[in-house]
Amino acid sequence: MTVTVVPLVAGDDELARAESVLTPGELARARRGTPAVHRRRVLLRAALRTALAAELGTDPRRVPLTTAATGRPELPAATRLDAGCSAGGDLGVVAVGRRSRIGVDLEPVAPWTPDVADEGWLSPVELRAIAALPPAARPAAATRAWTRKEAVLKARGTGLRDDPAAVVTAVGRTGGTVAGWSLHDVPVPDGWVASLAVAPDEETPR
Repeated sequence: MTVTVVPLVAGDDELARAESVLTPGELARARRGTPAVHRRRVLLRAALRTALAAELGTDPRRVPLTTAATGRPELPAATRLDAGCSAGGDLGVVAVGRRSRIGVDLEPVAPWTPDVADEGWLSPVELRAIAALPPAARPAAATRAWTRKEAVLKARGTGLRDDPAAVVTAVGRTGGTVAGWSLHDVPVPDGWVASLAVAPDEETPR
């Protein structure tokens, strides 16, 4: 398992090098947005290709990487690799698992207000746990809960088609297991939170 934190800020020369390892389809998808969005998408996808190339011992351009309709990265079963990536502002994270199914999510820490509690993605158990925390700890705790839910839903391959409130996380605890997935807190710079969900291929929960 490899997890890499990726700065999504680069000059024009670095951006051009990153663009050179992407497929025409990947470039087309990256260009569906503002120049800043394009830059982040290119740098994140190139970082994912580079991480996979290191595992496969090949050139990033030759990695047999595709994208599912849900947006999830896909690789041929014969590689026994799985991959995930996520971006939050100018920071990204890419993860590669061997003989395992993974999902990863990164988010900037968002403010906690009563309105967040009404959005419906936190379960009653999680809401009570967040309310029991000191006010200063609630933004990071809620953001952590969201990244754990997203990591699980991405690993499943469903994304937000499944109800995030049904994925109940252990607020205020490190790692653990949620809905059959092993959860890991990914070290990232202050101001962001990232989580990784992992299950062996043969034990992938749904």
